[in-house]
Amino acid sequence: MIDKKKPILRGHFHQAAFFVALGAGSVLTALAKNSGTQQICLIYVISLLTMYGCSSLYHRINWQPSPRKWLRRLDHAAIFFLIAGTGTPISLLGLKGEAGDNLLKIFWIMALAGVAKELFWIKAPKWLSAIFFVLMGWAGAPYLTEMKTNLGGTNIALLITGGSIYTIGALIYASKKPDPMPDFFGYHELFHLLVIIASVLHFAVVFNLALLN
Repeated sequence: MIDKKKPILRGHFHQAAFFVALGAGSVLTALAKNSGTQQICLIYVISLLTMYGCSSLYHRINWQPSPRKWLRRLDHAAIFFLIAGTGTPISLLGLKGEAGDNLLKIFWIMALAGVAKELFWIKAPKWLSAIFFVLMGWAGAPYLTEMKTNLGGTNIALLITGGSIYTIGALIYASKKPDPMPDFFGYHELFHLLVIIASVLHFAVVFNLALLN
């Protein structure tokens, strides 16, 4: 390990969120209406746990340069996995049919491209990663009108609000501002907190879909 100082709260929020997501995800998959829905929800839950787990592992410890480099790649790749994982129930349960299949393909193709970028271009500027995250996250926007039939107004509002919060988080991540208390609660902690809030809103949407389908 190295002695590079991190903000006191670095990684703590996502570490706590991992265990909350583990319990909530177990309830979600158990309450899913049928086996097909259960499998779809399981993909989502695994992606959520992977993101929080990789983030916690990377941020909570001051790693040596070599493992740190690979854990950073894993941390960033897991974000793409979460976006595609969240898009899976939205596509297959909230949209359905050919449109749902097409949106699902878009999410996972973009996820693979994003993971490839993280693996082979680790020094890519933060703003580029942020743009990729945002574009991928809003890939379903053209389908919102069709989704409303299955999702309803409340779930659409949750989906859009969650996406907007993720977008604000990405902007903070890219700009490193605001950075309120760098030694305790910096810009990255604010980003992590917004990710948790947004993921809770999207979890609510998936939970509602799991009970209906």
